[in-house]
Amino acid sequence: MPELPEVQTTVNGIKPYLINKKIKSCSVFVKKLRWNLQKDLTKKIINLKILEITRRAKYIIISGNNFYLTIHLGMTGTLRIASKKDMRMKHDHFEIQLSSNKILRFNDPRKFGMIFYSIKHPTLFHKLLINLGPEPLNKDFNDEYLFTKTRNRSVAIKSLLMNSNIVVGIGNIYASESLFLSGIKPSKASKTLTKKNCRDLVVSIKNVLKEAIKKGGSSINDYINVDGKSGYFQFDFKVYGRTSQPCHICQSDILQIKINQRSSFYCKNCQK
Repeated sequence: MPELPEVQTTVNGIKPYLINKKIKSCSVFVKKLRWNLQKDLTKKIINLKILEITRRAKYIIISGNNFYLTIHLGMTGTLRIASKKDMRMKHDHFEIQLSSNKILRFNDPRKFGMIFYSIKHPTLFHKLLINLGPEPLNKDFNDEYLFTKTRNRSVAIKSLLMNSNIVVGIGNIYASESLFLSGIKPSKASKTLTKKNCRDLVVSIKNVLKEAIKKGGSSINDYINVDGKSGYFQFDFKVYGRTSQPCHICQSDILQIKINQRSSFYCKNCQK
């Protein structure tokens, strides 16, 4: 699943093509993705001018005067910029043609993505967005906040980091990498983290996410950016997907365990 760096990379990629452009037409080629698409979606957004592209958690919000088009990429979704001469690809389910004659296309092989239109900002009313935790790169996600949230919680710290009500956008990859850099074992009970642990972990999370965004995200399955290119942060992985390979610090084998049915990777010597 695309995580925060991949979604932010997508936002950064489509923004120059969409800002201050009008939507000339809209085409929907399926009735349902994760949920049914609004039947009148194509009519609602025609002739509207796009003024802003933002991200909240893993949701992309395309907006203008009194309209919001919210997109979630799901497990395998991607957005790309195309020209009229570019033929539609298999699994292209949605597109909008812009006044520049460029086309924004949404491709989603597994159909777990989501697209919906609203006249109110989705963070004000939509059940999937109203209870989201802070953005990890914002100032309100800090060591004091994390220390408070870990108190009296026996859940593994990796699971807590992947809880979007606690903090958004930190998926499996970046939780594993951040925990390694902060020297914390992923299965460690959240309530046992010290203030120093929380301070180190917050710093690691911010650094890992910033570096991943800088490098266009991680392409480990089929993620590509809006220009059809792969990200390359996966070449910097310290533990994720490196089972039985030597730790870059101590040379011990990287271990793999399951936490809440998700694979977790760590070094038994470097993470306690």
